[in-house]
Formats: sequence, C-alpha cells, structure tokens
Amino acid sequence: MSKNGKIRKASHAGSWYTESGNELNAQLGSWLSQATESSKPAKAIIAPHAGYFFCGACGAYAYRQVDPNAVKRVFILGPSHHVRMSKCALSGTDIYETPLYNLVIDKKVYEELYATSAFETMSISTDEAEHSIEMHLPYIARVMERQVPY
Repeated sequence: MSKNGKIRKASHAGSWYTESGNELNAQLGSWLSQATESSKPAKAIIAPHAGYFFCGACGAYAYRQVDPNAVKRVFILGPSHHVRMSKCALSGTDIYETPLYNLVIDKKVYEELYATSAFETMSISTDEAEHSIEMHLPYIARVMERQVPY
C-alpha cells in the first residue's frame, strides 16, 4: 500500500503485454495511428481483453474513437474468469498501476455505486488475478494522458 492508498499491480504486464513503459507507449501509439477514426467520437466502446499479441491492434480501433476532451468519466466493465460473483464487483483498490502511469479511481463514484447495494467489493488478489479490466488500462492511460487527472 502506498501513502495514496491500495494499489492494484499491473500483474499481467510482462506476459500479456510489455512491462516496459517506453515500449508500451510506442506500441499503443503505433496501433492508434494506424486505426481509422469515425466521424463522431464514441460515447461508449467495446474492446477485446485478450493479450496484446492477439488483439492489441484490434483494441486500437475502439480506443481511436475516444475523444479525451469529451470524456467526463471512464467506466470499465469486464467479466470474472476465475471467481464466481453474485453481483457486479468494484475493485477494492484506490489506484490501478500501469507501465505508463497510475490511474486513480474516483472513490466518490465508487461510494455512490456501492450504496445502491447492486455491487460487492472484489479483493485485491481476485482483481490482480483477473485480466479483463487490466488489458484496457494501458489504452485508457495512453488515450487520456493529456487529461490527467480526468
């Protein structure tokens, strides 16, 4: 834990995608520059969550549609591949680590969501074992980098 709160480590960096921030930045930048942009920015996107070797370039087509100047808040929904959950789960962390830079979770929004009783809290170990959310974090960091903090 850091002085800023609980950190969810980038546990799949180095296997599902590169752990080098410089390499990752260049790779994402290359894929994003090759992806075509639609005429209007997206309000929501659906993107793959497999390893970047398999779908990194494909994900760029989704993230290329994001106008960081129009984004007010980012929500990521992903499946749980390893643990059965009875409700949707919120991360028990305060910060998502990426090789590019760390993303801070809006705890006020978390509290509002949790108060609805529709969500449970996921343990850090379950969160770090799961890849579905993590695979989106570097793309979000790259696309939103001029908006930090967003």
